[in-house]
Amino acid sequence: MNGNFKNLTITAILLALSAPAFAAGEGNDPCAGVKSLAAGSDKASAQSLADLVNDPDPDVQSCAIRAAGESKNKFAAEALLANVENYQASRDAKGAYEDDLNARIKALDSIWALGEIGDPKVMGRLLKLFDTSDDVVKINMAIGAGKTKSGDASKFLYELAGKTDESNVVRAAAYEMLGEIRAKAPAARLSAKDGMEKGDLIYTGGIFGIPQGWIKETPVGHAGLYGGTEVKDGKIVVVIYDCVPDNFKPYGGVRKIYSFYNFTHHTMYAFYGNRVTKTRPTPAQRDLIIKAARAKLGHHYSDTHFSQKGPEDFDCVGYTEYAYEAAGLNPTPNNQETGWGWPLTPAEQFAATVPNSHASKTSLQAAAPVRFTVTSPSQSIITDGIGALNSAFGLKSADLPEVSTDIQPSITE
Repeated sequence: MNGNFKNLTITAILLALSAPAFAAGEGNDPCAGVKSLAAGSDKASAQSLADLVNDPDPDVQSCAIRAAGESKNKFAAEALLANVENYQASRDAKGAYEDDLNARIKALDSIWALGEIGDPKVMGRLLKLFDTSDDVVKINMAIGAGKTKSGDASKFLYELAGKTDESNVVRAAAYEMLGEIRAKAPAARLSAKDGMEKGDLIYTGGIFGIPQGWIKETPVGHAGLYGGTEVKDGKIVVVIYDCVPDNFKPYGGVRKIYSFYNFTHHTMYAFYGNRVTKTRPTPAQRDLIIKAARAKLGHHYSDTHFSQKGPEDFDCVGYTEYAYEAAGLNPTPNNQETGWGWPLTPAEQFAATVPNSHASKTSLQAAAPVRFTVTSPSQSIITDGIGALNSAFGLKSADLPEVSTDIQPSITE
């Protein structure tokens, strides 16, 4: 990157940080009012926050759903449950991935929030929808059930983990949550169906994945690659390749992990599912994707994001893009990565790809594009600009990754 462009970036950061939108409760931050209500300890504030779960403004909805979960707002439970029920009712006529992808994301976020609230009775009602749900919804339900730590949840997860007619990815989520709540798990035996395909792109949330002032994206902030399932220590586990900041302890950078729990940053975010390029990878290309992913294990995280596709340093979305391009596929148009286009974000890659499921393979109905709007510099520009400022003044790098830096995911290999 040339010096002139970096100088422009620094200028943009300084202007952005001085803008009124960054003041609490001012500017065009769609989350400002929601945050104020969530901070209140009175019943009126909690009820008002619950009412915003279905606000006409989709950005406010997204903020309210997350805030309701974080604040364990029981007043919001009925509205959150209705979001999932309404989604399921409309999904039945449209297949696993309906034309309104925002409705799907809203439902997944609502399941996440219900898990955070942890009401066993509401969770029991949610799980009545389990059998009619697709694998991604089931994974989120299993994680949510585990968070309640109730006896009924333990029984549900135990039975789910042992169901050989269920897909391995769903059962892996059940095994994980049984481990988290220290409950007994059945002996593992792999199912005939995996539920995803090796090399699928997978997504979860992140710090910049929810609307924040002039940054407005789908709530997708972290990307990775699905590497399959296997039996490990008597449990079914998923294999995931991703890239996280180097200051994650004990491991950072490009890593291989064995859980949805770590991929979603200790279930801080919903799991948004598996996607592929519009030109679907062949089996040979999937092998190349995984081979390229493995070859970069241990490489560093890109603080600046302008080296996001390596060959030495990566960020999460650059790493997945690199692996796909190594197999002759290109998930996201190059003009979103280089030149005057801002560096690539997970939300852009998510919007440019398609879901990978049985229903999506057989459906002739094309999905509508995902709402994606950036009205000022994206996450990557912000991170790079602050990194440039730090370098200029000899300061220690201050990362603003798409994931929380105070979480310490484990790694097995």
